[in-house]
Amino acid sequence: MTPPAEPAEPADPGTPRPALVAFAGSAVVYAAAWLVAYLELPDRVPLHFGVGGGVDRWGEREDALITFAVLGIAMTALFAGVAYARIPTSMLNVPHKSWWTATPEREQRMRMMMREDGLRLGAVTLLFLAVALLLTVRASALAEPHLDAWFAVALGLYCVVMIGYTVYAYRARYRRD
Repeated sequence: MTPPAEPAEPADPGTPRPALVAFAGSAVVYAAAWLVAYLELPDRVPLHFGVGGGVDRWGEREDALITFAVLGIAMTALFAGVAYARIPTSMLNVPHKSWWTATPEREQRMRMMMREDGLRLGAVTLLFLAVALLLTVRASALAEPHLDAWFAVALGLYCVVMIGYTVYAYRARYRRD
């Protein structure tokens, strides 16, 4: 009796639950931040801030709410799409690709890890955007609207997390077993 042939493509790797919960939770946080903006934004809203934090572009409340809603929906769809897309192996860029794609089991594990990475990075991005949205709401309520140092702190933290995770993924996460 001959053993069954191995499938040409690995099965769907599934979704790591903690990453999915983090991603869904961050989407809910962004939606809550948008609701705060809906309730709190005045008729005239700062839409862009210069390097020093001063407002250099104003807009209407409705325009701001639409922009923030589209941004949140687009980022959620983008990261979910990246995480769940079935990208051909030839188009993937991963350290030690030939090792990861040598067996169906390894490729399945690699795809699960990549899905998890997409959801994690999406969660961090949505949280950063929620903070930026809330800081915009706060700035719009000031007598002299401006972004303060909290935006620089949030942006710096976001960059450190994204760069740190990228280095971790390249140097450790995708190493050969």
